[in-house]
Formats: sequence, structure tokens, C-alpha cells
Amino acid sequence: MKYDAIIIGGGAAGLYLAAHLNPLKVLVLEKNSRLGLKLLASGSGQCNLTHGGDIKDFYSHYGEHKNFVKFALSHHDNKAVIRYFESNGLKCVEREDGKVFPATLRSTDVLEVLLKGIQFNRNAKIIKEVKISEIAIDMEDSSYLVRTDSGDFIAKNLIVATGGMTYSRLGTTGDGYAIAEKLGHKVVTAKPGLTSVHCDDRNLLELSGLTFKNIHLSMVKDGQKAKKFSGDLLLTHFGLSGPIILDNSRSLEKGDRLEIQFVDSTFDALEKLFLEIAGSNGEKPLAFFMNKLDIPDRLKPVILGAAGVKKELRLSEVTKPVRKEIIKHLTAYPVTIQSLSGEATAMVSVGGVALEEVSAKHLMSRIRSGLYFIGEVLDIDGDSGGYNLQWAFSSAKTVADHIIKNNTQ
Repeated sequence: MKYDAIIIGGGAAGLYLAAHLNPLKVLVLEKNSRLGLKLLASGSGQCNLTHGGDIKDFYSHYGEHKNFVKFALSHHDNKAVIRYFESNGLKCVEREDGKVFPATLRSTDVLEVLLKGIQFNRNAKIIKEVKISEIAIDMEDSSYLVRTDSGDFIAKNLIVATGGMTYSRLGTTGDGYAIAEKLGHKVVTAKPGLTSVHCDDRNLLELSGLTFKNIHLSMVKDGQKAKKFSGDLLLTHFGLSGPIILDNSRSLEKGDRLEIQFVDSTFDALEKLFLEIAGSNGEKPLAFFMNKLDIPDRLKPVILGAAGVKKELRLSEVTKPVRKEIIKHLTAYPVTIQSLSGEATAMVSVGGVALEEVSAKHLMSRIRSGLYFIGEVLDIDGDSGGYNLQWAFSSAKTVADHIIKNNTQ
């Protein structure tokens, strides 16, 4: 059976694309028994659709690939995504932190809008629980033959929208990478992204649940400071999490050291403060100085313990080496990464179809005409906060417009 477009993958990107290809003849092939499983799970089931603000502010939230995403994001920006859902009856709300959700806070409502958009096209069809056995290319007319256990299908345009390799329990097991390679594309080895890190600092682990707003930390690789990050930090029972960790986990590896700056002050400024306080309060216990700092009470004994001193020590008894050790742990508390959380819990994949072989303007293969890649299957990963779904929607709409334009010429 012939179609104008065959979409492999019934997730956010694939469904958004299918909903925007009316009135073309479209086929969506999904291996799972349900559509949009990862979409339904996003935002803990509330679905963080996108982020507020100017789309130009989005570019820096995609790591090293900000230049690649510019065209698609500006072609179909966050305001366009919000307009689409609201024009289809689903009001959106923006929280104080900029995250945009459906007003109902139900990801099922988001999926329903997409499915209704597809159903509006009488020429669209969805096949679930389908297994693809082969994808062949007709060299004469450059069409694609997709062989499945539900029949053989042909289309001028083939769109790979299979997602990455994380959340494998939801069906994202890297199938798109194998398809891309069989069609001649290079794939950057994928690893989990937007993931927490594990450490074995027992004292720090006992502070599970503590959060720190807009904190700073440095990443040290091979003994050299490589990067500095800022954001909100969450201490967990296994290590570190929160946006500052999740958004930068693409750069982190086992063995890296993170230095946490618990106090918003430099080493020298904090040392000066210590000397000033100790100069006029020498008989007071060390805890007197710690209480002057804007840090949680639960953290104070951990800092002193890591520095190897007791809080009962008087300020006048604190030697220069001890003072420097205390301040070092306040401004650069060292945490060695034992491991990163695995693909079962990571929110996105870092890696995917190599970008140099895909056009940034219409996301079509530079190797084969009519072959497109959208969403997470590409070597694109965004920060937490709606940036990955925005990429899914923007890349899908960019491809939809390109296919429709070519179909009418």
C-alpha cells in the first residue's frame, strides 16, 4: 500500500508530525500496544509541554548543538506550540519557573489533542504492535518499502521518530539508531542524559531531601577544573540530583569530581569573615561562626566532620590549616561520581543520529532524499523544563511543512 509519508514511532514527535500532515496519506507505525507512552509519563504525568520566554533563550539549553536547533525552534517556537494546543481546546499555563503545562495537568489530555488531530485527516492511519522486518529503497523512484508483520508499505517520505534508548520500559530501546545505520547514517553512541549521579559520601547521603537554590558547582576532570554550573541542587539518598545535575549530566562521567559551593561567597571573602568574627569572639565555639552562614543546620556538622574538626572547638583554637579546610568544604565540597543513573531512569538520551548528515533546515538526510529524522533519535538533548518536548514538536512541524511543500510542487 502506498502512502505520502510513513512515520516510524508513535511518540510525541511522530504524533505531532502526523497531526500536521493533513490531507496527505500518512501511516504511523508503532511497536507498542499504546501510543505516546513516554509523553504520558513526562512531567510525572503532568506533561511539561515547553518553556516560557523568548525562543532565542532556548538555544543555549541544548548543549553543544545549539546552532543546529535554531532553525526548527524558530520555525515553530514555544508560542506556536501553545497556540496549537489551545486552539484545539487545551488551555496551557506557565508556572513561576517558566515551565508550561496543560491547565488540566494531565498528559492524557495532550495525547488526546494529538490523536484528534490525526483522526481529522481521513487519509491517516495508525498501526500499533507492529514489527518492522526490513526497510528497502527503490532506487528508480527513491521510495521506501517498509516490510512488517502487518504488511508491506511504500512511501516517498520516511520519517524516523523512534526516540532514544532511555526509559526502555516504555519501548524506547534504540531501534531508530539501527534503522539509521542500515540506511547509511552514522550514529553517535548514546548514553543516558538528564540523569542523577551516585556518590558514596555517607554523611552527605544522610541529608537526603535537602535542596539548595541557585547553587554553584565546578566539575573537575583529570585534576583540572573543566566547567562551572549554576542551578538548584537536591541531595538524595544515593547522591546528587536537581536541575544543576540533570541539565549538565551530558558532560559528567564516572570518576569526575564535583566541587559544591554551599556558600555564595569566595574562599578569600569567607576567610576574611572568619577572621573578623574570631577576632572579637575568640572564646565562642566554632558553631558560632557556622551559625552566621546561610546554610541549613543539618549541613553544618557535615561540613565540620568532612573538615575533621569538632564544633565545640573555640574560634581562637582554630589553626590556619583547619580554617582553610573548613572554608574549602564550604566553597568547594568535593564529591566523586561513582556512577550515573542508568537508562531505566534517565529522561533523555545523549547521542543519536549524527547531525552533520542531516539538514538543520528541514531535517532531511543529506544522504538519502525523503528520509527524515525528528525528536530524540537525533543527537540532540535538551535541558529539563520542557526543552525536549519543544524540540520534538518543532522538529516535527519543520518536517511536516517541508513534506507538504514538496508534495504540492
